[in-house]
Amino acid sequence: MKTTISVLAMLMAASVASADGTTTHTHPAPTSPVSASVEFDVTKNTADKYVGKTTLDLVLETTGPAFGGISFTATPNTSVGVEEWHLGTTVAGATVSLGKQGDLFPSAGLETVGSTTLANPTVNESVVVTMGNLSAMAGFEGLSTDVTDLDNLQVAYDLELGAIDTTVAMDYNTDTEAKAYALSSALNLTDSMAIGGTGTYAADTLAYEVNATTGAITVFMDGDENNTVQHIGAGVKGSLNGLELYAEASYDVDAKTTSPAVGVSFSF
Repeated sequence: MKTTISVLAMLMAASVASADGTTTHTHPAPTSPVSASVEFDVTKNTADKYVGKTTLDLVLETTGPAFGGISFTATPNTSVGVEEWHLGTTVAGATVSLGKQGDLFPSAGLETVGSTTLANPTVNESVVVTMGNLSAMAGFEGLSTDVTDLDNLQVAYDLELGAIDTTVAMDYNTDTEAKAYALSSALNLTDSMAIGGTGTYAADTLAYEVNATTGAITVFMDGDENNTVQHIGAGVKGSLNGLELYAEASYDVDAKTTSPAVGVSFSF
């Protein structure tokens, strides 16, 4: 597995060196109503072993307002399971979707590492309604066990302040009545250079993560009000003959340990 990491790292270096000032590879719009991608990621687990994860994404598109998608995760020689799924349509100018589809809190971190200190409310399956810049979500404990068991509510709003893109969000847990808040902003300085930051407040703790990107390279730092600097990390992205590649790592300042990750994906 360490050999695999070395090979992927060399491929990444080659792709970045040959990149013409771009950070991602853009694929043409699919002519088929079904598009897919296969991704393989390698990370280090708590036992200091390098482990692989294979993910297959299927996206369903139509000429009408309906849409859907499903993501499978494969464990070699063991099992294949559904990781995420969604289906939806447009009704009266609003987009409505149902599924296991993440949440409305702004994302942070890199492909795999990062977003360690930020509040991340747990959401299983949900209904999400989006109209314009406003989104609302109702999360359920589990649709297969009780469709009336509401777990949490979220609302988020996206706005542009000049060159700054901002998202504000709030989560309310219907069981504990706990609230969590998030604010994320990003400033695109040029086509290939940007800075940004995300802050959350939950359980009486204010946490943050800041990042900067130039070309194919992104660096980040995170912490909270009790421990100002907890992790420092960096990552690089590139493409090579139709493959999307990344390599990244996060350094834990307190534990003095490093969490690396590399990955490769192909879309078709």
